[in-house]
Amino acid sequence: MIFESSFMPQFCANSQNISGYFVQGRLFGDQLSEFVSMDGCSGNSTTTTPFHLPRPDELVKLPAFFVNTRIVASTMQGILCCVITLGNWRSRFHICKPSTKQWVKLPSPKMRYITEKVALIVLRSKPLHFKIIRLSSPPTSQPYHYSKLGLITHYRCEIFDSEYWRWRQGKDILLLSLSSFFEPYAPAVHAAGLIYFQLCHGQVMALNYDGEEVFPRFSLPNCPGIDDKYNDGHRLINEYKGKLGCTCLSPNGIIMLWVFDNRRRDWELIIKEVDIEIIKGEAKYAIPRGFYNADIALMAQGNRVFFYKLQDKSFNLVTLKCHSRRIFFPFRSDLEPMDIRMPRATIISSTKHLYRPSWISFVTVFLFLFGTFLLFSHA
Repeated sequence: MIFESSFMPQFCANSQNISGYFVQGRLFGDQLSEFVSMDGCSGNSTTTTPFHLPRPDELVKLPAFFVNTRIVASTMQGILCCVITLGNWRSRFHICKPSTKQWVKLPSPKMRYITEKVALIVLRSKPLHFKIIRLSSPPTSQPYHYSKLGLITHYRCEIFDSEYWRWRQGKDILLLSLSSFFEPYAPAVHAAGLIYFQLCHGQVMALNYDGEEVFPRFSLPNCPGIDDKYNDGHRLINEYKGKLGCTCLSPNGIIMLWVFDNRRRDWELIIKEVDIEIIKGEAKYAIPRGFYNADIALMAQGNRVFFYKLQDKSFNLVTLKCHSRRIFFPFRSDLEPMDIRMPRATIISSTKHLYRPSWISFVTVFLFLFGTFLLFSHA
């Protein structure tokens, strides 16, 4: 019943839950995050305001152009992982619950490395226990690693565990050619107890909660007219009924859906052909971005988003402000405040050994040692 197209709007109306997608894109060069959903699931009621990504209280008075807030991962438990940058200052990781406007600042990982992909996993809701997996690449000034097999792209893996309140370094991720990098518009997918990242040229990588690859990388399913060598974004991984899914739009305008079996490590075709002729009248090149539920496909072209019901071939249309570089983050939330029990300050301070000391620390230590040397030299 919960996968029927009529269930989610009724459930949201009765429980005042919020369910939809945060769409992150660009508007005249500026970062913009918008929330889209079906009627009745976007927080428009007598008790909530139109849903959006809030700003932390301490940053509300700062100019909008000075605060750059970027979503890097989402969950279906109401939590977002965001990176906030103030002007040209150092970026900081945060956890946010938009429905209650709660923000929690996190210790910083190795921010001199460039963030490529982030995954957020909620292990427990009360009190909140979560993990963050961050994959980053060294600055362009640092050379790539070479081996006998050829050029290797090197990604650093870091894991944040809220119970210990610190980042730790995991095993590095190595890709065997410069052409193997992450699909920029495909966020991490949490399904079947694993984290999946889509690579360019039709490959998928599966990690456990410790950032380790659990089995060899595998290919996306074959879609008519789509060549692995030229991944044009018509195939995207997503979560479908708790499993890893992959949507495809063939050149003749037919939606297809596969589900991945972890044990057999093979794809199973679930939805063979779905005609979208009715949407072509509104947007000729709309591409599937995932499934809102088992019977509602999410499609987008330009600044237009369609919630397409497969049963009766009707759709809800939402118009966005942003027009380019859009990433769709699936999101679901209740309205209860986030229950996170912050560790003691002594636990937070234990993370300092993971990062390079500041210049003030070096100067302090130098003055202490120099003063000690002068004291004993005159004794």
